[in-house]
Amino acid sequence: MKKTMVYISEESHQGLKKLAFEKNVSIAELIRRAIDIVYGEDIEDIKDMEEELARYQSQPGSAIELEEYLSRKKACAQG
Repeated sequence: MKKTMVYISEESHQGLKKLAFEKNVSIAELIRRAIDIVYGEDIEDIKDMEEELARYQSQPGSAIELEEYLSRKKACAQG
């Protein structure tokens, strides 16, 4: 896990503080959960793309068309 600093409004801080107390978690945990919900799929897409690129660089013949990749991704998401 990496440490980072973000600036939020006083209003957001107060709301997060109350919510964290109600849920018995830290403000940082609330923010991590929110990031996972909002950006989780995008982060997974980036990771998948990096894996595909590494595979292609080591085996150029393994490349697939974009449409096939999207079709496979859709099938995985449904099943």
